[in-house]
Amino acid sequence: MHPRRPGAIRGQALIAALLVLTLLAAGSLLAGGELRARAHALAHARSVEVLATARAALIGYAISYAETHPGEGYGFLPCPDAGNTGSTPIGACGARGAAAIGRLPWRTLGLPELRDGWGECLWYAVAGSVKHNPKPAALNWDSPGQFGLLDPAGRSLQAASGDGMAVAIVFSPGPPRSSQIRPPTRGTSCTGSDSAAADLSHYLDPGHARAGSGVIEITLHPATLDDEAPNDLATWIGIDDVFDALRRRRDHASHLDALLARSANALAGRLAASRTEWLARHARPLGTLAVGMLPTAETLGIAAAQRPLIDDWHEQIRFAACPDGSACIGVTRPAAPGERCRAVLAFGGERIRSGPERQLRTTAAERADPAAWFEGRNVAALRLGNPEFEGAAHFRVTAPDRPASEDVVRCLP
Repeated sequence: MHPRRPGAIRGQALIAALLVLTLLAAGSLLAGGELRARAHALAHARSVEVLATARAALIGYAISYAETHPGEGYGFLPCPDAGNTGSTPIGACGARGAAAIGRLPWRTLGLPELRDGWGECLWYAVAGSVKHNPKPAALNWDSPGQFGLLDPAGRSLQAASGDGMAVAIVFSPGPPRSSQIRPPTRGTSCTGSDSAAADLSHYLDPGHARAGSGVIEITLHPATLDDEAPNDLATWIGIDDVFDALRRRRDHASHLDALLARSANALAGRLAASRTEWLARHARPLGTLAVGMLPTAETLGIAAAQRPLIDDWHEQIRFAACPDGSACIGVTRPAAPGERCRAVLAFGGERIRSGPERQLRTTAAERADPAAWFEGRNVAALRLGNPEFEGAAHFRVTAPDRPASEDVVRCLP
């Protein structure tokens, strides 16, 4: 064998060195990609965690609202932080019934300053149907949502509510995209200016929630590694989420039952004072009965301080009376003796959410039908004026994890 020439040896060494460098470069790229994916996954997980914390705090705020705001009832959610203080501002956030958006008011909620996995503070939108200032005309378990949630294909994402829409959304804004300009983190304060409205487009993706009235559609996208793709993460609350949590309070049933008792007593007083005149103004003849929706608390003569609590529920309450003042109405009780009544106050309870008896209460036509609120013979009584009702004498929660849909029928003297 002939010895290799020096030039050939040097050429082979150069090729070997280039091959090693190529392999090393490929390994670095692979490692860098894996590290980036790993960092993204950790940031995503952190964002999901703080979103869940914020959501739980908002629901907790809603179901304890009457304790922090005596006499104002339950279910209200705070206005957003319109500046950059962590607190709900004093005064109204927009017009009655209009949605509002800003940063999450973490101080108001009793939270630490929550930041997502990219170090950004959370944002928050609330529907006009549940915001605490100005309050809606009524707030109950059938209050409408305002945010229609869509996936990237335009398909509806259902919130826990009769209309499928959310009453509140919390956003993790994620890292800035190229069109978004955000100042560097300022120590322990949220980035941005003192105007949430001015900062909004620099934190949330196009098509985000906005302030205003009517249905507001929001497209939510999955998190990706694409720097230019929409990257907001979100969690939301439906009205059922609020009242499912409220139902688990041990005093929830007694709170509602007290409102029904106050309404029944006020109605009985009006009928006793001027039955014929009252029924002529507030009921319509139907079969053998005079039937109507419970009037407002002011019309019933209830004290001003107690009116908002009654008016939250009056659409869900019907009454029926014997025009001649006789005890013409029979009431069948579950596992109890029946009663004969001169008038009754009937409360429909929570809607049945599934199955063949599912109740819908979203449109005016649906709400006008007694079957949207009541079951059994109560539907015929309120549709046709049949003088036979059935139901419990008191509102009760028999299973905290299921809607309390049993009709309540109070007998009036």
